Amino acid sequence: MWKFGEKMTENLKEQLDRVAAKAGLIVERYRLKTQQLEQAQTKVAELEEKLTACEKELEKLRVDNEYLRVVTNISPDRKDIEKVKSLISGLVRNIDRCILDLKE
Repeated sequence: MWKFGEKMTENLKEQLDRVAAKAGLIVERYRLKTQQLEQAQTKVAELEEKLTACEKELEKLRVDNEYLRVVTNISPDRKDIEKVKSLISGLVRNIDRCILDLKE
């Protein structure tokens, strides 16, 4: 037969074992979450560096874009070039006529 104290001791031992097992699970989960947090923080740092690099590149591209806009506005377009060529050709013809007139 079991005495009153023996059964209580057995229940207490079982409860302590369960609590120890649960505590072990909690410690393992905490370790896993801590590891995941460290990985996430590392990833955040990498992404912040990448973002900074992208922002610098974006600013450089904006400056390049503005420069190209200014250059495009300043440089003559195809119609202007054709007009100038036509004008020069007309002047050259006039000069040739004048030279011919002088020779006569």
